Amino acid sequence: MKQVAVKNIEEKGLRWTPQRQAIISAIANSEKKHLSAEEIYLLTKKTMPSIGLATVYRTLELFCAMGILQKLNLQDAARYELLQKEENAHCHYLCLGCGKIFEVPLQEELPLPSTKNDESLEDFTVVNSSCWHFGYCRNCKLRKENKT
Repeated sequence: MKQVAVKNIEEKGLRWTPQRQAIISAIANSEKKHLSAEEIYLLTKKTMPSIGLATVYRTLELFCAMGILQKLNLQDAARYELLQKEENAHCHYLCLGCGKIFEVPLQEELPLPSTKNDESLEDFTVVNSSCWHFGYCRNCKLRKENKT
């Protein structure tokens, strides 16, 4: 994934700076997949103590614009994840109780729907996709049921 970031940055004529490298490494090496800017900042500071929060925010926005990261605007904060290759496409299930995010791989390509005007979407080219479902995980659902 890091190689994709380097390639995208170089193709845009931008420099692969130590700060950009530290940020993408922090994201790629994190066990957590959906990180807030503050979490990315704290992880990056471990390897680059001099980095500033503003640099992290600017770099995250740049990576989103370049298609390296996806920004997920959630209830508690914006979160970032590395964009996946098509074969790793997945849906997100967000628990409204505890905030945990579950990822479920997409099993197969769904047929393209028709628009209201019955126009075919056969020639529609998908460049990015996002699939979100909101609800309650098993533990939060049980907690809610036990309170009533």
